[in-house]
Amino acid sequence: MKELSTDNHQKHPRRLRAILFGDVVGYSRLMAVDENDTSTRIASLFERCEALGVSFNGELAQTRGDGLFFLFDSVEDAVNLAVKVQKLIALESDILPDDKKIQMRIGIHMGDVMRVTNQYVGDSVNIASRIESNARVGSVCISGAVYEQVKHKLNLGFEYIGRISLKNIPDPVDIYQISNDTQTVLLSASPRARDTQHSTEPQESPVAGKPSIAVLPFTNLDSNDHDGFFADGVTEDLITNLSRFHALAVISRSSTFVYKNREMPLKQVGKELGIQYVVTGSIRKSANRLRLTVELFDCRAGVSVWRERYNREVNDIFDLQDEITDVISSAVAVQAQSADKSMGRIQVPALIESYTLVLQGQQKIFKYNREQNFQARQMYEAALENESDYSRAMAALSRTYNLDWRYSWTEHPEFALEKAHELAQESVVVDPSDARGYGELGFVNLYRKDHDASLAAFETALQLNPNDTDIMSNMADALAHCGRSEEAIILLKRSLLLNPFYPDQYLWYLGGAYFNLKQYDDAVKTLKRMNSPTESRRLLAACYAYLGKKEEAKFHATKVMEAYPNFSLTHWENVQPDVNPKDTEHFVHGLRLAGLA
Repeated sequence: MKELSTDNHQKHPRRLRAILFGDVVGYSRLMAVDENDTSTRIASLFERCEALGVSFNGELAQTRGDGLFFLFDSVEDAVNLAVKVQKLIALESDILPDDKKIQMRIGIHMGDVMRVTNQYVGDSVNIASRIESNARVGSVCISGAVYEQVKHKLNLGFEYIGRISLKNIPDPVDIYQISNDTQTVLLSASPRARDTQHSTEPQESPVAGKPSIAVLPFTNLDSNDHDGFFADGVTEDLITNLSRFHALAVISRSSTFVYKNREMPLKQVGKELGIQYVVTGSIRKSANRLRLTVELFDCRAGVSVWRERYNREVNDIFDLQDEITDVISSAVAVQAQSADKSMGRIQVPALIESYTLVLQGQQKIFKYNREQNFQARQMYEAALENESDYSRAMAALSRTYNLDWRYSWTEHPEFALEKAHELAQESVVVDPSDARGYGELGFVNLYRKDHDASLAAFETALQLNPNDTDIMSNMADALAHCGRSEEAIILLKRSLLLNPFYPDQYLWYLGGAYFNLKQYDDAVKTLKRMNSPTESRRLLAACYAYLGKKEEAKFHATKVMEAYPNFSLTHWENVQPDVNPKDTEHFVHGLRLAGLA
């Protein structure tokens, strides 16, 4: 991009800003290949980048045919946007031939900026532009000043490039490259920090030909419900109810809950999620009364399709959820018979207290730590003390034992796995209409190495709820372990479309499927998109070993040992739930080649 002139005149006030420049690499070459197609695709990309920029409180200062220029008050927002944009481009480039791939360089600096007529100018602007032009293709580079501000705040890695002399800049500048992977210093936070930092990849349409819809977290107006768990529970139940309509593409909970407590135009939400309809609402619960406001908004048309207020008894909440679901499905032209109503209505508890305990437990279990998991278990057990046949509490309780087994939070892992199996089985017997119970049963049976039973349970779960991306991804992992990696990849790509804010787990499963097919480069590329690389280390070590990249393999093997000092190849050989022993041998041999024992 062209260098911007500096104006030091005192009448132009200075302001400290974070400055982001992005530039399309090989723009002239792309235009020469197909001018109309390139112009259309870059315009579409920039439109979505602008929408993302607004969501990160950025100001679009300028766009050109091949470049973007954003300003931010927060350095963290600037870096987060840059990472999201590069992930968006990488995801879309996966399916394009090399001569049509769009790639960008991004550079970020911070410093004083002045506005002169219609331009932002200053030495800091010029430095940011020069950092961008020195960045590697597909990367995000930041100055040392930016690095010092974000190094302990973001769940990212940083690779020091060096002190670089930039054109027309008198003093050299320290430059770092942002990376989620190789030879980086891992910084920040909780292992679950990625749950609130997922990639924001807008999609054209989650599922072609289907009306697409997202239910945003309802606003909590109850002063006694500080955590808003009741409002969240109602939101989640509406998502589940709508998901039972096979003719709807329903965005998952993990993607919509990213918008909790965020003020944002609904049209922009539609752009980010790639959907047509958004459901919003508010809820107030006082004593035995419930006041609920619900609105259905058409993001493409920019109009409200339907809005209603309800004033009901608290115990009517389940009937009210069904009523709202029917109205919404009719409004988006989905026939009621398209839902699997033959499966019957999902069981509801007799006591609102039991429902409340399960909702409170869900707030705990999503923290993913031992203590919170134990507290969630106590709440689910209390719900079952109230109502011994409450299936949703059984399924949730099964998950707590699953997590004990998966994360070694118990001295008796085999007991925990069998207890999870027992509870999941009981859940589906009590309520054969709830996909969650079957999802838990599928997961437990996979690791019990009862593969046929696992796949059967997952298939039933997806018949009951065809839009549940967590169940989809878990079934895909089961397929991969059953020697059906090609099918797993198809299902995982559908999960990524329906859940734009997908968790790292989906990429881990996808990388594993590519590894099984010995497509190591694809596996590495997929795993490097994870926000936190910790769980990818084992697979990356094996992939690099098979690719003959000994240094990279050794690096990741070392990281595995740092994270898991008691790592044992024998243990991993025993817990792998592969149908074909050769698949397990393939994985373990790769780990051994990387230097693990």
